[in-house]
Formats: sequence, structure tokens, C-alpha cells
Amino acid sequence: MAGGSLARSSLVMVGGSFASRALGVVRGALMTAIIGTLAAGDAFGLANTLPNVLYLLAAGGILNAVLVPALSRAMKLEDGGQEFTDRVITVALTGMAILTAIVMLGAGFFVWLLSGDRGPQFSSLALAFTLMCMPQVFFYGVYALLGQILNARERFGAFAWAPFVANVVAIIGLIVFMVVYPDPHQVDGGGRRLPRPPEAWTGGMIWLFAGTATLSVVAQALWLVPALRRAGFTYRPRWGLRGVGLGGVSRLALWAFAGLAVSQLGFFINTAVLNHAAGFGTADRPIRGPLLYQVAFTIFMLPHAFVAVSIITALFPRLSRDAADGDTPALLGNFRRGLTLPLVANLPVMVFMIICARPLVALLNPGIDAVSIELGGYALTVMVLGIIPFGIDLLCYRTFFALDDGRAPLAMQVVLTSVTAVAGGLTYVAPPQWALGIVAAGMTVGNILSSGTGLFLLRRRLGSLGLSRVLVSTARIGVAAVAAALFGGGAFAVVSPIIGDLADMSTWQRVFGNGLVLALSGLVFVVVYLGAAAVLHVPEVREVAALVRRRTARSRQ
Repeated sequence: MAGGSLARSSLVMVGGSFASRALGVVRGALMTAIIGTLAAGDAFGLANTLPNVLYLLAAGGILNAVLVPALSRAMKLEDGGQEFTDRVITVALTGMAILTAIVMLGAGFFVWLLSGDRGPQFSSLALAFTLMCMPQVFFYGVYALLGQILNARERFGAFAWAPFVANVVAIIGLIVFMVVYPDPHQVDGGGRRLPRPPEAWTGGMIWLFAGTATLSVVAQALWLVPALRRAGFTYRPRWGLRGVGLGGVSRLALWAFAGLAVSQLGFFINTAVLNHAAGFGTADRPIRGPLLYQVAFTIFMLPHAFVAVSIITALFPRLSRDAADGDTPALLGNFRRGLTLPLVANLPVMVFMIICARPLVALLNPGIDAVSIELGGYALTVMVLGIIPFGIDLLCYRTFFALDDGRAPLAMQVVLTSVTAVAGGLTYVAPPQWALGIVAAGMTVGNILSSGTGLFLLRRRLGSLGLSRVLVSTARIGVAAVAAALFGGGAFAVVSPIIGDLADMSTWQRVFGNGLVLALSGLVFVVVYLGAAAVLHVPEVREVAALVRRRTARSRQ
């Protein structure tokens, strides 16, 4: 990668992530406005998330974490890795087709496993949604496979923007749904709007709502095909994997699979325990389940996806080449960049999200009820405390995979999933209404312990990581963020009365009120943060600003 190409690649990823996440927020707002955060919402949340989890469990780690180093090495072969890639694509597509057929046959088992005691109507709706969503397994695989081929060739644009295309398709489908099946405006005894219960969903509604979600994943995968052609890639089916240097890949794939198998247990645990807790709710006092957890987690993921994922994904080919060349100093230098650059945005964002958790949930999900907004704000506050360790986790995983080490990521996943299991067990002895907070806390504590484990294992393998410089940068950024929090929090306290009582607001009043509060508070926060960072001479802020200026200057030429 040329000197400035990391900046270009990172900004391409940031642009794609920003655009897709922005539309993802619109998609999530439309979805929760239609389906709510109670039983029907939990049923669709289970069905729409399950294919991604099952894909990751069975094949995702092998494709996502293993193929980039393998393809980088194969591209040094005489044929540029063509035979290797052809054979991997042929076997992968066949395997994913078989996997999709198997999981569709087992859909009833997964729904039974995760539904808890939510009743037959919930289970029937969840099963119908699941059968419509299960074909996503195959197309998630196609998207990951083709995307990693592009990443290995350092063509990041189409892969970064594919989720944007998926969200466009999904949003169109949701708008069509709202036109064809308008809100029935059901209300409870207190006059509050209620979402459709499971028994109100007809076959046509299920086909349109869930079918559009699956169609969006199909579009996401097919979007990559023209980019591969522009990159000069051609494909010819070839069978067999012998004789193309896959021995190391197979060993690493085994460890990757084991790590993902452990990690995805967290999804099953969280979904099962939250559905179990929600089963204790009544019509008058419902208990929020997995979908509200997903609402908070989606907001938590926004800064992580914008910054950490973009930078680390662009760094991964570099880390892979440094490891293949045995250049440990270069590897450690890129590792430290992967630690420090995301801190410039994610640390102040963490502080701001703690201050403004409730209006963030309300703005990004204006169709949900006031109680869900309050609870979602509490869950988001707990989750966001782990945003920095969450990014460190990802960086450590990618670095270990670049080093052809699958054992260390497995150890990290065991730590994380063990904490998730302990938190899940606590929900059975605590009051059911505490389950959401306990699960959120389990995620945060697990990420902290997992990232600590990753740094320890990486230091044992490579020696000193040079973290003293990272800690100095963290301290400076932290001081700037705290200063911004004092002024931003004060601004929030002054303007927050604009929000008023959420229960008495219309959807548009919520959007306007919470948007205004967040805009004013955020403006004060950003100005103070950048000013404090300049006074403290935080070099990473200047580096990120320079990257943006160089990219802007190039775009004008």
C-alpha cells in the first residue's frame, strides 16, 4: 500500500460506513415504528438476526478472518492466486448452499430453543419470519467471500458501500409496507399506541416485511460482482483443494471456527434469557426483550463501525503483509496506529453518549414507546462504557489472524462468552425487569476482560507493544473529552426541558425536540473537545484532521 493509501482506504471505509449506518438508522426507525419492541418485534428480531449468526457460526470466520492472509500469500504465486481463488470460491459456494438448506430444515428447532415461554402465537410468527429470512445465510456468505477477495486486492470501495445498497432496498420495502398495511393505531387503556400483536400479522404482511429484509441481503452480495470485474478478476469453477497450499489455512480455519462457535453462543444465551424474562410480562406491564437490546446495541455500534472498523479493516492487509514478511517493528507500528487513531473519535463519543443516551434512543427510534426509550437509554449507557475495549478486541483478533494464530482469539472468546453466560445465569435469579441491564453489563465487562486477555497474549508473543505511548495519547484525549463533557453536559441540562414528556409527544415532535437538544449539546461538546485537544497538543487529532484535508484536496483536483 502506498504512503497515503491507508488514509484513502480508511476514508473510503468511513464514507461507506457512515452512509450505510445513516440509512441503517432510518431503516431501524421505520422497522421499530412498524413492528414495535414487544412480542412481534422480538419475533422478527430473532428471525432476522439468526441467519447472520448461523452463517458466522458455520462459515463466517473462515471467510472473513482467514482468507485475506491466505489470498495475500496466494497473490505472490506465479498465477497471481487465480487457481487458489477459483477453488476456494467453488467449494465455499457449494458448502454455503448445503448449509442454507440444513438450517432451513432446522428452523423450528432454533425458534423453539430461543423463544422461551412466549406462547404459541409468538412461536408461530417467529417461525414464519425465520423461514423467510433463512436464505440470507447463503447470500451473507457470498457477500463475505467476494468482499474478502476485493479486500485482498485492496479494492475497498464496493465492499464498504454494499451495506448502503442493502439499506436502500430494505427502506423501500418498509415504505411499501407502511403504504399497503397502514398502522391500525391500536392503543392501550391509557391511550398509548401499541404495535400489532403476533396474531394480527397476516401471510402477506410476513412475506413483504421479511421478504424485503432477505432481498436487501441479496442486493448487498450482487453489488460486488461488477467491482470484481473492474478489478480484472475472472472466475472458473475448479474442484478440490489439494496442492494449492491450504494446509495452514485449514488449521487456522479450525481455530477460527472454534472461536466463532464460542462467540456465537453469546447470541443464543442473550436471546434465550431476554425472551425468558419477557415471558413474565403482562399486557398491562410488558417486559422488553431482545429487540430493545438490539436497538441499544445498534446505536452503540455506530461510532465503532464509523471509526474502528474502517481503520482496522484498512490496516488488515498491512498487518498481514508485515506478518508474512516477519517485520515485527512494522507490525507493532501498525498495531499501535490501530489502537490510537480510533480513540480520537470513540473516546469523546463514549462520553457524549453517556450524557445523551435517552435523546439518542428517542431520536433514532421515534416510533417506540416512552418506556422503551427510557430502558433503551439505560442499556445504551451501560454498553457504551465498553466501546474502547470492543475496538481493541477487533484489532487483536485481526492481528492474531494476520500472524496465523487462531488459539489466542479462541481464548479471548472463551473469556467473553463465559462472562455472558454468568450474566445470563444472573437473570434467572434477579427480577425479570432487570434482565436487559444485566445482559448489557455482561457485554461490557466481557469486552473489558477479553481485550485485556488479547493484549496480554499479544505481548507474550511479540514482546513490548509500546503501549506507554498509547496511554499518553489516551490520557490527553480523555482530558479533552472530560472538559467537553462538562460544557456539553451543561448545555444539555439547559436545553433538555425542550424534550418534555415523551409519552405526550407525537413522532415528529420527538424527532424535532430530541434532534434540537442533541444538535445544540453536540455543537458545544465538539467545539470544546477540539479546542481542548489543540491546547493539549493531541497528535492523533491533528493526524486525523490531516488525513481528511488531504483527502478533500485530492477530491477537488
